[in-house]
Amino acid sequence: MRRVGAYVASYGARASVVVATERYTQQTTGNTSSPHARRVIAAEFAIVKVDTITGWIGFRDVIEVDGQALPDRENRLIRSLTGGDAGYDEARRLSDESARFNIGTIERNFNVPTTTLFYFAPQNHGRFKFAGLDVSADGTWRIGWRETEKPTLIRTPEGTSVPSEGELWVRPADGTIVRVLLRNQLFGDRRHQQQHMNGQVDVTYKYVEPLGMWLPDRMIEDFEIRGPNGAWERTEGEAVYSNYRQFTTSVRVR
Repeated sequence: MRRVGAYVASYGARASVVVATERYTQQTTGNTSSPHARRVIAAEFAIVKVDTITGWIGFRDVIEVDGQALPDRENRLIRSLTGGDAGYDEARRLSDESARFNIGTIERNFNVPTTTLFYFAPQNHGRFKFAGLDVSADGTWRIGWRETEKPTLIRTPEGTSVPSEGELWVRPADGTIVRVLLRNQLFGDRRHQQQHMNGQVDVTYKYVEPLGMWLPDRMIEDFEIRGPNGAWERTEGEAVYSNYRQFTTSVRVR
C-alpha cells in the first residue's frame, strides 16, 4: 500500500490536464410508480491536479443528452481549466451542474471514474483497513479495503456518513492500480428513514501509450434503493472513455 500511495501521489505528474470523451448510458428499473427511464450522456471528462487539495481530481461536463447537444458546452471545461483564471471552484461547479443529468432516485456526484483512485493517496491510508485477498495468474494482487473513520469520504446531502468498502487490483512492483471496486450502503437517514440504499461502482483502467499513463477505460455502476412494502428501484450505468488528449498549461488550478 505504500507503493500504491506513491503511485497515486505522483499520478499524471507529466501532464497538466488530461481530457477524455465519455459516453455514459444509464437506465432505471423497479416496481415503483416512477416510469422507467434510459439516458445516454456524452461528456468531456478531465483529470487535473488541484493545488488547494494537494492532489488530482476528476471533473465531468455534459455536452450532449440523448443525442441533443447542449448549448455553449464545447470545450467549456477545458477552457475553465487552462485559461488565465483557472480555478477549482469553477470546474467543480460545472461538474456538479452535470450531476443533474443523472437519472434515478439516488443523488450522486461521486460516479466519476477517478473518485476511488484518489481515495488511496497517502494522507488517506489511516482511514482504511486493508487485507490481501489473492494473486492472479499475471501477478496482480487483489486487496480488500474498508473505510473505518468518520465522517466518511462519501456523505449524503444532509451530511450522513456513507461508509465505503471494496477491492483493489494492483501491480505489486510499482503500485499501479488497474481496477477499483467501490461498494456503499446506507440504512436510512433523516431524509430516507424507511429506505435501504446500496450500490457499487467498478472501474477498470487501461494503459494509454501516447500519454504514458493508466487511465479509466470503463466504469460500471449499480445502485438499488428499497423502501417499505417491497418497493424498489435500480439504477444501472456504464461509461466508456476514449479520445484521451493532454493539455499543458502554466496555469495552476487552485
